[in-house]
Amino acid sequence: MRRNVKLGLYGLVLAGLLGGTASWATDTGKTVNLRIDGQDHHVHTSAADVRGVLAAEHIAVGEHDIVAPDLASKVSDGADIVVRRGHLLHLVVNGAARDVWVNAVSVDEALNQLGYGSQHLVSVSRSKRLDAGALNLSVTTPKRVTFKVDRKSVPVTVFGPTLREALAQANLRLGAHDLISPKITTAVADRQVVTIRRVVLKLSVAQQTAPFATVRKNDPTRTVGNSAVVTAGRNGVNRVTYQLRYIDGKLVSKTRYSSTVLRKPVTQVTRVGTKPKPKPVYSAPVSSGSAQQIAAGMVAARGWDSGQFSCLVSLWNKESGWRTTAANPSGAYGIPQSLPGSKMASAGSDWRTSARTQITWGLGYIASVYGTPCSAWAHSQATNWY
Repeated sequence: MRRNVKLGLYGLVLAGLLGGTASWATDTGKTVNLRIDGQDHHVHTSAADVRGVLAAEHIAVGEHDIVAPDLASKVSDGADIVVRRGHLLHLVVNGAARDVWVNAVSVDEALNQLGYGSQHLVSVSRSKRLDAGALNLSVTTPKRVTFKVDRKSVPVTVFGPTLREALAQANLRLGAHDLISPKITTAVADRQVVTIRRVVLKLSVAQQTAPFATVRKNDPTRTVGNSAVVTAGRNGVNRVTYQLRYIDGKLVSKTRYSSTVLRKPVTQVTRVGTKPKPKPVYSAPVSSGSAQQIAAGMVAARGWDSGQFSCLVSLWNKESGWRTTAANPSGAYGIPQSLPGSKMASAGSDWRTSARTQITWGLGYIASVYGTPCSAWAHSQATNWY
């Protein structure tokens, strides 16, 4: 293209010079008009040809410059010599870079020579004159881009090389977490469709239960089958923060963001008896079905040995003589002398007359307060009550 432009300019300049009558006089004194990049200079010279005139004026001609008429042409008085300097453009057209030489005075003239009209966007003023040095010049062809965003279509004519500039021209902004497809650094293509999805992050706080753990510890002092909770368990409470991610208003993910302990859980500790149950070595000294016979079976079921049963016999002999209706002015009642007697209702509604009900309650009371009948009997001997 540059060669065609150069030849065209040369022909135009030469046609102007040859339009009048040429005079090739050999006078030694001549006045010549030098037009260099559009600026006229009248010089007096005795040179016979164009090369001589330029040399006398110390005007060097480079390989990219245009001179008309050519350097070998004769000159006469009143002749015109036109010099168009070559100017190097570092040209970037729609992102593609190349170097090109032009013989133009201004950016606008250079663009016209290169075939880029007024519809193209340029990086410098079109009226800027071209100097001797190289010029960086970007040319962008307008393109049609449609943005799909916020449930609508936004068409825009853009000149920027990438979607980043297209966004700015469309007066659209991306949020910190918004998604754009294709990427913002993608080169703009004509009739391109770009999708933007709005992403919003929110925090949600909730309290959650932290279940307590359970620990079972062997207790050699307790018989097999006999266990007790020594530390009650309690659930803890945590404050949990979640990050909620919405895309175009729709919740798409819920991620655990942080957690704070408001109350620590308490581990439940249960002691489990490991002591083997002893075999009963006694026989009840009473008839079958009596209160002591009933108590003997219950004592054995709890894993207590004959010594414990003997302590129980002594204890309740002292308290009630094993009579179900034994009453004390203090309000104590029945075989175990429950105070008040109505406490035994937890073992059965027939607590006033049933030996089994009274013994069931009495053994439970001894186990929970003293652990064994012998411990209860020792306390009774020391304090006269249990």
